[in-house]
Amino acid sequence: MPKTIKKSRNKHLPANGNHFLDKPVYSGDNIIPTSIKLIQYNTSSSSETDISNAILLKDKIDDNKINWFKITGISDTSNIEKICREFNLHIFDVKDLLSNQKVVKVVPYDNVTFILMSAFSLDNDSLLDEDQIAFIMGKNFIISFQESGLAIFDEVEKAIAEDGSMIRGKYTDFLLYLLLNAVNSTNSSVAMRIEDELVDIEDLLIERRNTGDILHLLRMRRIDYTRMHRFVLAFREEYNNLLHNINGLIGSKDMIYFNDYDDRLRTTLGNLEGFREALFSLLDLYYNNNNLILNNIMKRLTIVSTIFIPLTFLVGVWGMNFEFMPEIHFKYGYLFAWIALISLGVSTWLYMRNKKWF
Repeated sequence: MPKTIKKSRNKHLPANGNHFLDKPVYSGDNIIPTSIKLIQYNTSSSSETDISNAILLKDKIDDNKINWFKITGISDTSNIEKICREFNLHIFDVKDLLSNQKVVKVVPYDNVTFILMSAFSLDNDSLLDEDQIAFIMGKNFIISFQESGLAIFDEVEKAIAEDGSMIRGKYTDFLLYLLLNAVNSTNSSVAMRIEDELVDIEDLLIERRNTGDILHLLRMRRIDYTRMHRFVLAFREEYNNLLHNINGLIGSKDMIYFNDYDDRLRTTLGNLEGFREALFSLLDLYYNNNNLILNNIMKRLTIVSTIFIPLTFLVGVWGMNFEFMPEIHFKYGYLFAWIALISLGVSTWLYMRNKKWF
């Protein structure tokens, strides 16, 4: 758990009215240069090439290989729009890709399928980041868009570079499955890290330490759960558009992998439900701890009040200004008063202790 807890980012971003503009405008906060890496492979070879933003991607497609255009950074609006228009994406899909609203969608076109989703990560301050991820899949190519430089697809790249790997003998749809699975694995890993953090918080709550920071962190994690659950639930509903495969870009032999991915999404939803239950259990434990602390304080105050009420009564009695009060004229009256006060106080304390009231 972080030593210093800062305010959560990206909690609820205001709509920017991007759909009412003639030109798409990037409204995110990851302003990084756009880079394009072309990864081409078949059963016998693989290669990686950095290419310029200015060229047409279709000119680089090798019909005898699987072509993966890995694009990092989408803040260069003109180039991103040019690439999307090159593959006949609707302007609304381009605007959603560049929007800060993190839209989730799966849109099948005649010759390509457009997928828009989110990848979550935790930064050094344990704050949840949400990056825009998009794919354009065609017959023998995939274009992936990544808002930041988060290392999501590194394992897929390593698998492609390895001779004799399973992916070398598969088609474009299997590459899409691996890329989707990489995003889901990243999100699941974030959820598990947060669950581990909640276990540490539970230990702190049991020890009743650092409760002020814990409450802020639990509230922040409640917002994080809402964001992650909303995305996974929305994407699973949109994912049906991919399973229907109306443009035939997913081969019948590889459909089993996409059914498996649907199961993985269901598992991720189940993990998030466990995350939610743990979170709300910790919130209950936090408030119960506060109530217990308050009850202990009230009990101590009650004990003190109970001890001093009879003493106050006696002091009030002896403080009355009557002329004929035997105790006042008694030689050892003052000593007798103190003995009576101490005896009564100790007796009251012992009585409550014997009754186990504290």
